[in-house]
Amino acid sequence: MSGLAVRGGTVVTASGRRRADVGVSDGVITAVGDVPRAEREIDASGLLILPGVVDLHTHLASTPSWAPLDGFRTGSRAAVAGGVTTVVSMAYQEDGSLRRGIERGLRDAEDALCDFSFHAVVTDPSAAALAELPALARDGHAGLKVFMVVPHFSARHDDFLALYRAAAAHGMLVAVHAEDHALVAEATAALHRAGRTAVRFFPESRPVEAERVAVAQAVADARATGASLYLVHLSSAAALGELAAGKRAGLRVFGETRPLYLHLTRELFERPDAGLWVGQPPLRERADVEAVWRALADGTLDTVGTDHIPHRRAEKLDPALAFDRVPPGVANLETLLPMLHSEGVLTGRITLERLVDVLATTPARVAALERKGEVAVGRDADLVLFDPDLVRTVRAAEMHSACDYDPYEGRTVTGWPRAVLLRGEVAFDGEIRGVRGRFVPRAATG
Repeated sequence: MSGLAVRGGTVVTASGRRRADVGVSDGVITAVGDVPRAEREIDASGLLILPGVVDLHTHLASTPSWAPLDGFRTGSRAAVAGGVTTVVSMAYQEDGSLRRGIERGLRDAEDALCDFSFHAVVTDPSAAALAELPALARDGHAGLKVFMVVPHFSARHDDFLALYRAAAAHGMLVAVHAEDHALVAEATAALHRAGRTAVRFFPESRPVEAERVAVAQAVADARATGASLYLVHLSSAAALGELAAGKRAGLRVFGETRPLYLHLTRELFERPDAGLWVGQPPLRERADVEAVWRALADGTLDTVGTDHIPHRRAEKLDPALAFDRVPPGVANLETLLPMLHSEGVLTGRITLERLVDVLATTPARVAALERKGEVAVGRDADLVLFDPDLVRTVRAAEMHSACDYDPYEGRTVTGWPRAVLLRGEVAFDGEIRGVRGRFVPRAATG
């Protein structure tokens, strides 16, 4: 008798659900269904057995000049407490080298409590950087990140197209922050000239049109280069329309949204503490929120990622800061799964199977994390024992992030993890158990 058996729960996949036991040996799922007695037994009666969430969009790694409030230690605590067992973090190019940025990320992640991988952020698409791609892909770093919103993206568009072509040749996915720099800069300058620098004007500085134009350009770039592009944190109906057009054309373009655009609206910018919700792009109108939910349900959007990059309340609410100087980003890792269940599944906006698809199965597939994302034989035993009836009120003091506020403070949320297993080891059962995370290589794709 050996291994682990998780008994009595309902296994949920992207295609269905059924009452089944799960057998685990050496950190890998060996059976789903009838499982013989095991050395360790976990009772999951009354619980859902979900695959561990795969979050393709986090900022847990440092740069030479910046260290995140939630690095891998506290960020991964928040992750496992919320059912997120694999994170993909940005690792910024250093002194022209993509490899150097990845190496820094690996050092930062030595104390991670969930599994991890990286997007190599390309700030300088030089010939030297492109020359690094084949070895990076071979070593399991088959993901890149590009910011269209930076000033030099348009000026060096040909260089970025060369990067996209090289990425396609080596089977690498390119994540893209799609906002048009010229439109954002023009709107920001106009607001400053008019003296409208308060945080309440932040949404006007990054209009929907800046996102729509950039997504349309990204779709055109995918068509021109054959690259696989992963468009992050999409927030508006107009941007989703451009994504849908690219999908209809058969291009390899994938879309992500994040919790801010599902659960919050622009009205929060009328509050005196508006800075707490500054993110890029900004919160949108109610019609955009409903469009995002529809796109999540109908498959236009492929995933939900957190873009987890919190800052302390005092930093976000510094009265000396104009709207374009407030540090963007919020904490979302611990509430990602519970809130999507509470606000999506329980309201009928999406099915439970679709929740599993957008939070685990499709992220793992898109990022070529081949052992993640599904409760199936041969996959890593990353399991969330989820209580769909457990009701909690979101309170920052009870969360595991280092952040001192939560964007959903006071919300009543139904459905939370009772326990989380990482490769068959209990990583969370009401307490963080300190299971060490590992680097997960991303496969190159055709």
